[in-house]
Amino acid sequence: ELLDSREDRVKKQKELLQAYRSENGVLISITLNIPGPIKDSNTYRNAMHRAMNVLTECFAQNEILHQEIRELVTGPEGYLVVQGRSAGEVKKIACSIEDGSRLGRLFDMDVMTEKGSISRKDLGKPGRKCLICGEDAKLCARSQRHPMQELLAEVDRILADAEISGEG
Repeated sequence: ELLDSREDRVKKQKELLQAYRSENGVLISITLNIPGPIKDSNTYRNAMHRAMNVLTECFAQNEILHQEIRELVTGPEGYLVVQGRSAGEVKKIACSIEDGSRLGRLFDMDVMTEKGSISRKDLGKPGRKCLICGEDAKLCARSQRHPMQELLAEVDRILADAEISGEG
């Protein structure tokens, strides 16, 4: 399911970039960094809505061409297409949200144009940090350094501290 979901997400990204090509649209594709097999819950959906709200507040209404949240069994996905800013500028905004709070650490905001994705490395920014130890998140994930229960407990703490629950 997760592989199919990833393929569907790539297809959706291509469709949006094609649809807004003439406006030089820059796409922000948002997912949540949630470890483990369970990617969907009301709490995670509410976290995605918070991510979208925080992101849209960074842009003027006339800059937003498309806004959408898909609530899927493989986890919620958000899409925002903006115009009038360079992809690098949009990626800087996304990184400031991801790095600006503990809650932002759960947001994964990919920025892309028809020419490709803009990475943190492209902006000279370091990779994402592990939720538990602050080391490189990719290295911790690859080596499975932390038990799943510990990671999920930290995700739950972050969501609770941000007052995001499964209600409402």
